[in-house]
Amino acid sequence: MKKFFIFCVVALAATAFTACEYDDSDLWNKVNSLEQQVTDNSADIAALSALIDAMNNGKTITGVESTDEGYILTFSDGTKVTLRHGKDGQNGTNGKDGADGKDGADGKDGADGKDGADGKDGKDGDSIFESIEETDDEVIITLTDGRVIILPKKKAEADYELRVLTFEDADYVGSEGSTYWSDFIPTSGQYGSGHGSYSWYDEGNTELLFYPVMGDFGYFAGHAGISNYVGTDWENEGNYMYDLQAYNVTGGHSGENFNTHFGYVDNSGYGMNNTLPSFEFDDGVARVIDHMWVTNTTYVYNQLQAAGFGSTYVLSDESTFKIVAYGYDSLDEDAEPVASTEFYLLEKGKKFVTEWTKWDLSSLGEVVKVAFNLVGSEDMVGDYGLAVPAYFAYDDVAVRF
Repeated sequence: MKKFFIFCVVALAATAFTACEYDDSDLWNKVNSLEQQVTDNSADIAALSALIDAMNNGKTITGVESTDEGYILTFSDGTKVTLRHGKDGQNGTNGKDGADGKDGADGKDGADGKDGADGKDGKDGDSIFESIEETDDEVIITLTDGRVIILPKKKAEADYELRVLTFEDADYVGSEGSTYWSDFIPTSGQYGSGHGSYSWYDEGNTELLFYPVMGDFGYFAGHAGISNYVGTDWENEGNYMYDLQAYNVTGGHSGENFNTHFGYVDNSGYGMNNTLPSFEFDDGVARVIDHMWVTNTTYVYNQLQAAGFGSTYVLSDESTFKIVAYGYDSLDEDAEPVASTEFYLLEKGKKFVTEWTKWDLSSLGEVVKVAFNLVGSEDMVGDYGLAVPAYFAYDDVAVRF
């Protein structure tokens, strides 16, 4: 009897021990998932810190590589950062095998029970980066909270040399003497000193050539002339006697000298014989004129303020005065422009250009000639056509070679 009791206790203990066995695989899956989430969040925070550092230190992006997990960005200083998308969660573990079937009546084993259904997929991993968009000029990173980080891409190195027409004697490399440009500047006054009736040629540098155009009344035009005259007294000096004077500047854009343009064409019959003043490449090679710097003359500034040539118009919020540049790919007399671009000397009646301002001309493309016209809004046109003197000053014409 005593032996039987001990056997029962042992059997009961064994049964209890077996009943206490616990499948902790699901718990460990959750622990491992949390550990991975902490690791991923730490990586995201480090990546975000790297992006902020790049913004604060003016870094640009030199490379964008797509990976299975997201993107690898390379910065201009050679450092890299990985931005990940949220990973798909791992599949849940399979359910346990079903219990074996009961033995058949004839002693044959019953068929094995079917496998249990697969567990549910785990949740997608979390990332603070929602999306990444790449354009030609920048990389746009959107965070999950909707905030956006924009980083510029490093521009490709230019495959050309910029040569600049500065109108400065020190930069002249032609064969006409060391004071080539200054020799054109009148020393005995501005208007009526024969200015504008000459050609000039930037030999050996930009190869730009200008020759004057004859106006309807026998005067030369196109470029009133090389100048170093400047002033700010627009009320007393804003007239035709000071037509070579640039307004409110201390000299040329990069030196002392600059050029003044004169001439326009409209339908009034008082313009330039329907031939716009222009400059061209003497060697006939088409090139991109990258940009030039322009500003108003004192004469124009005065006439815009005083309603021009004694007219009675009053500037409105819609009044404009602009330069239109036309690009040509042929020097034939009947050639038509292939492109054009505009620059406003006065915009919306109140915004005057009163300093050297860069005008991008690269949109004209490769051209052999550029012609310039000056156009005013309807309130600037009187009985004799344009009621504002057709002048502007320009300097530092940059050409791509």
